Amino acid sequence: MDSLLSDIRHGLRLLRRSPGFAGLAVVTLALGIGATTAVFSLVNAVLLRDLPYRDPQRLVFLFEPLPGIPNVPLEAWGPVNGDFLTWQKESRSFAGMAMFTTDGLNASLGDSAFRANGSRVTADFFRVLGVSPALGRTVADADTQQGHERVAVIGDSLWRSRFGGDRSVLGRELLLNAQPHRIIGVMPPGFAFPHDTENLDTPGKGTDLWVPWSMTPEERASRNDDPGNAIGRLRPGVSLRQAQAEISTITARFDPPFQQQPRKPTGVVRGFDEEIAGGSRRPLLIFMAAVLLVLLIACSNVAGLALVRASGRAQEIGIRSALGASRLRLGRQLLTESLCVALAGGVLGTLAAFGIVRLLVDLHAAHIARIEETSIDGRVLLFTLCISLATAVLSGLFPAWSASQCDLNEVIKGSGTRSIKGGASRLRSALIVTEMALTMVLLVSSGLLIHSFLKLRSVDKGFASLSTVTTGIQLDGRYDQPQRQNEFFHTLLERMQALPGVQAVAAVDHVPLGGGESISQIEVEGYPFDQTTSFESRQVTPRYFATMGIPLLEGRDFDAGDAAGRTPVMIVSRSFERRYFPGRPALGRRVHTSGWRTIIGVVADVRMRELDTAPPMQFYLPLWQAPANAAAVVVRAALPPEETAAAIRGVVRNMDPALAVAGVQTMDQLVSEASAERRFQTVVLTVFGGISLFLSLLGLYALIAYSVQQRTGEIGIRMALGAQSRSIAGLILREGMTLWLAGIALGFVCALAVTHWIRSLLFEVQPTDPLTFIAVAALFCVVAAMACYVPARRATRVDPVICLRYE
Repeated sequence: MDSLLSDIRHGLRLLRRSPGFAGLAVVTLALGIGATTAVFSLVNAVLLRDLPYRDPQRLVFLFEPLPGIPNVPLEAWGPVNGDFLTWQKESRSFAGMAMFTTDGLNASLGDSAFRANGSRVTADFFRVLGVSPALGRTVADADTQQGHERVAVIGDSLWRSRFGGDRSVLGRELLLNAQPHRIIGVMPPGFAFPHDTENLDTPGKGTDLWVPWSMTPEERASRNDDPGNAIGRLRPGVSLRQAQAEISTITARFDPPFQQQPRKPTGVVRGFDEEIAGGSRRPLLIFMAAVLLVLLIACSNVAGLALVRASGRAQEIGIRSALGASRLRLGRQLLTESLCVALAGGVLGTLAAFGIVRLLVDLHAAHIARIEETSIDGRVLLFTLCISLATAVLSGLFPAWSASQCDLNEVIKGSGTRSIKGGASRLRSALIVTEMALTMVLLVSSGLLIHSFLKLRSVDKGFASLSTVTTGIQLDGRYDQPQRQNEFFHTLLERMQALPGVQAVAAVDHVPLGGGESISQIEVEGYPFDQTTSFESRQVTPRYFATMGIPLLEGRDFDAGDAAGRTPVMIVSRSFERRYFPGRPALGRRVHTSGWRTIIGVVADVRMRELDTAPPMQFYLPLWQAPANAAAVVVRAALPPEETAAAIRGVVRNMDPALAVAGVQTMDQLVSEASAERRFQTVVLTVFGGISLFLSLLGLYALIAYSVQQRTGEIGIRMALGAQSRSIAGLILREGMTLWLAGIALGFVCALAVTHWIRSLLFEVQPTDPLTFIAVAALFCVVAAMACYVPARRATRVDPVICLRYE
């Protein structure tokens, strides 16, 4: 121990004498360690840290899909009520099951109306999750009975924002959809299920309140297409496979749930971890692999600097060796110095990681579940300590080995600068080539993502987003008749159209890229009913296509004449027309969906759900013939978005103060949110690529500068013999070019081997895209040449007289 402490003290003294090397090495490692720590903190929060529920590994989702129906994700197949209750009754693998919904509610507190993210839950919901309230109680069996007093459990965020954290909130009244509810409990901070769940189509990032799901006997036995979602808790000792086998056996006895769809359902059991953050697993692991490459580049850079420094200390090392120091003792000394640098880099990197984490969270894509929980906790600090020790070994091992090969004869002769054997020079070159190869991998990966993101942003969305504002409005139980629903939206659109600056206004049940979807199966006249084909449907008002800038290609738009009781009509997309009426007009053809309807128009395909997914066949129904209790109002206006939003809120408040307007957004914002996840991935990998490029070029510069210093005598002799400055500069540049071309070649080989791992992150770009590879190689050559230019220019200014005297 005394010997180790002595080595540490000696190492610190030497580092203080070389502040340039020490500062550069510490900052280099801090960059790598800080970035690695920040990304690991994301991985820790999203993938490693336990969910905030009791025994989360025993929690599962349950789904009931109908096989063979395309374009419907598994998460959309919640079980129908009757089948869920059968599972609950007959299953022996589960300690409990519960159902829930994700709803938007009109909430009123005094004169203030606001939209709340709500969830209807069955009595076992909180027991299954194993979460207790911070105040009061949760939903009990009696609360779900018909005729029982309406109650609500509120979330911590709502409690603090609307009630000021008042602990006497229990018993107070809150209007939800114009119905009074008594508050019976407050959930603890951090509990936001189900609106914080990645796999569910939920607006917002947290649930504001939970209300009991009260069902009539008919609703409990119903097998209609209006399901909620289901969760369950496995009994101790029951595996996921055993639960899946039991649910599959029970479900096999069920009849088809829908007359028009004779397919029998299947039961699917999925673990909570897989479903809640499963979609984020691959991108986060790719980030982790990328940042580890950055750390390796940093270690290689510091190792190269340390090799240069060790060459300068050759005489010291040789004398210590001549005085009896063993190779192990010398190596330990250099590793101890490396440890001091690495630990200092680890401390600085940890401090930087706090800021990097905040930047990543602020930049994050909305669909990465639990990313807001990212923090530097004990596990992250332990990880940082481990990688700091690893970097000490990686960055100090080669210099320690090289120094142990000191040639005593050269030291005795006084040639300290040449006493380190020639292998050290080759080792420095190999480290630089390795750095550049790893950098090429990161640059190619980030280049592919940039190319992919640019293609995504330029994709034809099917609508014009400029100057269009949208907001959602959901009617409550007072508007339970279709006629009243139509009257409300008709009056709303008329009043909005009359506002100054409003150019066009319309309504749609689900706005494009807004998160909602409606999948239908229909029968086209002249074709047999196809159970394997699904369609995207929308209910819209007249002028919707003009308001959204969706091109009307054939026929006419809906108008006031397409009202309830009139001839049922519909409008189809271009892909629909091409599929069923190639080379023939679609106008006048008939389609069966809740009765036969006549096609009156054809419009362009619209990307409804995601920008990176080709739109399926679509059709539109007039809202007046297919009323809905919720719709998104879209407004094209010459006003700023803030003024348009205020005008919408004012009109709705004047019509019905109990109705709240959902978050107002522009279509440009929705388009930006639709590409947020890919933008996040692109920015993160591009930053990593930029850091690695800086580090590798810094290493290249240091190596060439050191080479110029070591070859000063040779350069002086060449110039004394008549060599021109141009040839001297070319000599140095050729040395650097050899290294960077070797790095590019090796990097290309590595990139071809690994870029297929990011195929799932790319859009309309191949992992071997030649344009990206060529562009990255050209960029690398330019900046590498700049890194070599300064040492080369310095070499041309060598005074041969001074050099010959030095020799």
